[in-house]
Amino acid sequence: MFVISRRILIPHLGKEATVLDRSRRHVAAMNRLGAQARALKVIMGADAGQIEVFARYNDFKHGIGAFQSFGGDAELVSLRAEQAEHPAAEMHGPYVYRYIFGEPSAKPVLVQRAYRVSRDKLPAAIELLPEAKAAIGPNTGMTAAVPVFAPEMDHLIITYAVDDLNELGEVMDEFAMAPAFQAVASKAGSLGTLLQARVLQVIA
Repeated sequence: MFVISRRILIPHLGKEATVLDRSRRHVAAMNRLGAQARALKVIMGADAGQIEVFARYNDFKHGIGAFQSFGGDAELVSLRAEQAEHPAAEMHGPYVYRYIFGEPSAKPVLVQRAYRVSRDKLPAAIELLPEAKAAIGPNTGMTAAVPVFAPEMDHLIITYAVDDLNELGEVMDEFAMAPAFQAVASKAGSLGTLLQARVLQVIA
């Protein structure tokens, strides 16, 4: 089981460069302390323009240990002080999720689709995930996660991973618009409500 933390930064007008710099420094410090973190920018769809920092942990014990180490690290303490003195973004999180399907991917372009799924329908939605993976093509990574500590606890987040934007276009044309994937999407629609879809790209 893998655990994911998510920090959201909504840059103030004219402050994106500052947010990008701080995000990269934050990620470097987190990785030094044992996280597997990276920063991404939402480039299409819901939340476009947001910067998000995701960190992956092997289990909850690993994640909580890293979280505690962040609080006492001099570099991160200094970075938080810098952000407090000179705010550049509206900040949310960390929120925590756990994987229920798939393996982590290092691919730098992600498509995320968030569904609202009631707890009684979640098992049926999970049963549908292998069919979705088969329908999206052999080279596209896919994971699914559910919230553990987050504002919306009835979400199912499906993430597809590709190597670059050109490949994303090819996958959309060849697989996402094809009958097999559209059939899966129709089944998913009977189990939950698609709330949002977006594209993120790694920046650090």
